Amino acid sequence: MKKRISTLFIQLFLAFVLLEIGILILSKTELIKLEEPIYTFENSRRYWAEIDEDFGVWRHPNYKFRHKKTCFDVRYETNSIGARDKERSVVSNGNKRVVLLGDSFAEGWGVNVEDRFSNLLEEETGSDFLNFAVSGAGMTQQYLIYRNKAMEYDHDAVLWAIFPINDLIDDDIDYHKKYSYDRYRAYWVGDYPNYHLEHGLDSIQQSHYYLESPDRLKVLLKNFTYTYNLLRWFKNRQRKYSKPEFQQKNEPDYFYFTEAQWDRIRYNIEKMKDLLGDKKLYVFTLPGEHTIKAYQNGNNSVPLRDSLKVLSSELDFEYLDLLENTDTKVGFDWSSYYYNEDCDVHWNELGHKWAATSIKEGFSLE
Repeated sequence: MKKRISTLFIQLFLAFVLLEIGILILSKTELIKLEEPIYTFENSRRYWAEIDEDFGVWRHPNYKFRHKKTCFDVRYETNSIGARDKERSVVSNGNKRVVLLGDSFAEGWGVNVEDRFSNLLEEETGSDFLNFAVSGAGMTQQYLIYRNKAMEYDHDAVLWAIFPINDLIDDDIDYHKKYSYDRYRAYWVGDYPNYHLEHGLDSIQQSHYYLESPDRLKVLLKNFTYTYNLLRWFKNRQRKYSKPEFQQKNEPDYFYFTEAQWDRIRYNIEKMKDLLGDKKLYVFTLPGEHTIKAYQNGNNSVPLRDSLKVLSSELDFEYLDLLENTDTKVGFDWSSYYYNEDCDVHWNELGHKWAATSIKEGFSLE
């Protein structure tokens, strides 16, 4: 009996090893887009977690996290308030200070902190750029991050990065009900301008992304096996293809959005202007690689850009569209500014350098 059990155990172990090798090959050849095992005991808990009861997703303070995919291997580190930034004093040291808001592009997903556009701007302008961006946050959550965290820091201006293809749907509670139903995000609900804040769940503890204490077994499996990361990949694909109908046919972005989605953009900017008082507001929109391809293939009607230009005049803020900046390089291969499409859709170091140059030239930041 013991011999049979031993034989079965060995067979199962060998089958698992073969499975790991097979998945490794699929990942290295980029036939599937997996996060890779790091083979260390780092990453003891989630880096992006829904832990703030006001707006949802944020990060644990003084935490280090390694993010490894086939196209990058980067270590993230947070300061004492959970921002991916160096330690900042509440009181200014005399330099001009700009608060940066945004999602994963502004946070610097997949790049080292010194290669991130906010750090490049800080180095090139001499101003301080306090980075409060976080992956997975829409405009309403970003506004609340400013109101509840960033606002207490001395600063002269806010630089707000809008990634339309994400931010429009991340702010839509109807989208939430069908696709991100296990998120705690805050949403404006109602009709413009009579909104009130609601959260996607009754309590933050119900969120799939909330962890009161780390699940050590999951951490172990994620850090040491391809198999677990493949199962997570399948789960994410299932979520992707269960998107609501409007998301599959007319994905909200530069070229398409509903009146209700635009109303929330306008309202968030109006609320931000109320909080800022005499401080300057700079807003810029940034495109993904697919958006640039669509634009260069003749989709030159850009209603979101047009609407934001009009709003900037009405509300007195500076606006810059990085998609429009691509007109200066007709025929340029913009894919070189993004990671390999089969691995990750974010900017690489070249993309951040281009963004820093465009922002510096397009705004009166200094």
